[in-house]
Amino acid sequence: MPIPSTAIDAATLLGVAPSADRDTIRDRYRRLARIYHPDANPDDEAAGMRMLELNAAVDLLLGSDTPTVEIEFEPQRSDRALTTRERRREARIRDALQHLPYGIYVIGTVTADGRPNAMVADWVMQVSFRPRIICVSFERDAASLRNLRETRQLTVSLLPESGMDLAAKFLQPTDPSKIEGRSAEFAAPDKMRGVAYQQLEHASLDGGAPVLEDSLAWIAADAQQFIPVGEHILALCRVFDGDTSIIDEGPLTSLYTGWHYGG
Repeated sequence: MPIPSTAIDAATLLGVAPSADRDTIRDRYRRLARIYHPDANPDDEAAGMRMLELNAAVDLLLGSDTPTVEIEFEPQRSDRALTTRERRREARIRDALQHLPYGIYVIGTVTADGRPNAMVADWVMQVSFRPRIICVSFERDAASLRNLRETRQLTVSLLPESGMDLAAKFLQPTDPSKIEGRSAEFAAPDKMRGVAYQQLEHASLDGGAPVLEDSLAWIAADAQQFIPVGEHILALCRVFDGDTSIIDEGPLTSLYTGWHYGG
């Protein structure tokens, strides 16, 4: 069965009645997840897709009450707890990871009352062909993640090399306290001011997620699943639209900007 897009499809996939109560839905989801989770089926290539379908189904039916599967990692020790040799190794690893190239993406979201917002992200990639799924990594307290959980709408605008100044408009977090030492005067409540963009039409909102007019290419997607990983949340989003521009430039990447989000 394809990833469900309606509550009826979701209930059918989970094997519950459309009128089932929330506890029944959660119990059914957990039972199926234990059976079909990729960790329990390491040799089954289809296990990942089955879990994607199950997660999308329970997310449709439960919304913010959706059970999440925490991926447990051994906690990383602070630098103070490391030996001199271990600190040198950590420095080498950090330097190596910062050599991984990333695109400079502007992630567009929209609030429940239709107000557009955007942020810069590096950790964005396609992870599936059928269906087309992209993965975007958010810090857990990101305002854009909060918007995405509420409306499920997301756009990705890939900027050209000449778009470095445009990208810089979205670097400042909406909440200045996220950066140590920043005060309220550095707040960026309206990052879209003075930026040319279009909001995608959406039937249930006054306006959809924004697409930057000066982008090299853009993608629009609906969030299907949220996966906690370390200090970040991965959003798996199903692509439903996209386009490229006539701008004759290469993409803006971390190799060009020197901005590193990694290590």
